[in-house]
Amino acid sequence: MDKYKCILSLRVARGLIAKDYRLVDIQPSHKRLGKLVFVFENSEQLEKDLSEYRIGSR
Repeated sequence: MDKYKCILSLRVARGLIAKDYRLVDIQPSHKRLGKLVFVFENSEQLEKDLSEYRIGSR
């Protein structure tokens, strides 16, 4: 598992912050110019919560 998880969605990043996940950094995206990447410490629980966001957005 990677040490960090990069999130492009501000909505998802805010949700993770509200759940007390630690935001490590905010950087410009190298893949999507003009966008920001929100960097979080990765964990199994973070992956689980992110999968719920993906299911809920369908």
